[in-house]
Amino acid sequence: MEAISAIILAGGKSSRMGQDKGLMLLDGKPMIQHVVDTVKPIVSEIIIVANNTSYQSFGNKFYVDEVKNSGPLAGLCVGLKHSETHLNIVLSCDVPYVTTEMLEVLIKEFSQQTDVVLFEKQEELHPLIALYSKTCLPLLQSFLKENELKLKHVLNHLNINKIDGTSYAEKCFKNINTPKDFL
Repeated sequence: MEAISAIILAGGKSSRMGQDKGLMLLDGKPMIQHVVDTVKPIVSEIIIVANNTSYQSFGNKFYVDEVKNSGPLAGLCVGLKHSETHLNIVLSCDVPYVTTEMLEVLIKEFSQQTDVVLFEKQEELHPLIALYSKTCLPLLQSFLKENELKLKHVLNHLNINKIDGTSYAEKCFKNINTPKDFL
């Protein structure tokens, strides 16, 4: 089986949460640890992209955003740049309920004609629970350079494979962004 990397994005401002959400405890461990534990069995390396050096303590490869205040696109570019593999599972640090099974489906549905495999649930795309080919890095970098930061717009220029996410619980796609979401 082809080696695959995981890129976990934890560089957000967490402004709605009021503190770094990836480091907040959920069921006794940091939220990002839930994501790491989910992806670890199916990848050869884990890359964390964050601006908070506290994430270095998780023992994975760690990089900071090269272009500050540019959202997930900037983190995705850094992760793909440093990845040693063609295929890369990309997750945000605030999706602690994503499952290994879901990620295995993304891998299974990848083809050589595909740049990105992601879930679509109720007509919403989930670009931060996805599999990205390293070959899309130059296009992503060009959008970043032009300050076109909306991932959903960038996806319109890539060959994507949308996987129907209706068979998975809503909780699997839930981003924990506010203290209320924590409950």
